[in-house]
Amino acid sequence: MKWYYASGCERLGPVAQAEFEQLVTGGVVKAETLVWRQGMADWAPYGQLPAAVGGAATAGDDGMEVCAVSGRRYPRREMIRYEGKWIGAEHRDEFFQRQREGVVQPGQFVYGNFWPRFLAKFVDGIIGVAVGAVLNVVLALLLFDTANYFTAPIRAAGTMNVVLYQIFSYLGGVLIGIVYAWFFISRYSATPGKMALGLKVVRADGSPLSGGRIVGRYFAEIPSALILFVGYIMAAWDPERRALHDRICDTRVIKAK
Repeated sequence: MKWYYASGCERLGPVAQAEFEQLVTGGVVKAETLVWRQGMADWAPYGQLPAAVGGAATAGDDGMEVCAVSGRRYPRREMIRYEGKWIGAEHRDEFFQRQREGVVQPGQFVYGNFWPRFLAKFVDGIIGVAVGAVLNVVLALLLFDTANYFTAPIRAAGTMNVVLYQIFSYLGGVLIGIVYAWFFISRYSATPGKMALGLKVVRADGSPLSGGRIVGRYFAEIPSALILFVGYIMAAWDPERRALHDRICDTRVIKAK
């Protein structure tokens, strides 16, 4: 029996049964790793394979089971079973802490597809443009004595005021974007656009993003856009629907429960 498994955007294999079991034991193939072998209808997370499909790899008949947290195999006598999942003793506290916090367990992700992510970004963009317009009106009133910053009397305002307007408009837009992302993702794990489309942003292990990672992810979207938006489009073919900034910051966009 030959196995194939995903690592990032690569599909690796074939590997023999014995080698595949070593990959599982060594933690290379984890519960959330997509795997496939002949007889399976489609790729699936390793941790979700039934014993009938996984055979010895899922250890359904040799006294071993796959830990839902680590993706590694342990003897059943060293594990507990909860709602159909097996959890290694050393990961028990982590598992139930996640349960209490409502965090998605590894191997249980349903990743957000490209088009819902696109629409969510579009909604957030509309909100950003609206807030930015308010900022520009305030700046125009202060520097040009008019609320219409499209037809402001630039010559009469003077070069310095024009430069100041452009600087404060740009920096204000960046600050608004950072605060917008930090406020909503730190509290709801999703921006309004993502909430509207039933998506949320989490770490690779399902935990919430820290404030620093949220800000870092905001700036990591710059190269995603600079390369003709290919960094965003990558989410269409990546096995875990990761855009370039998700890869940089080790984040995932998943469907909310």
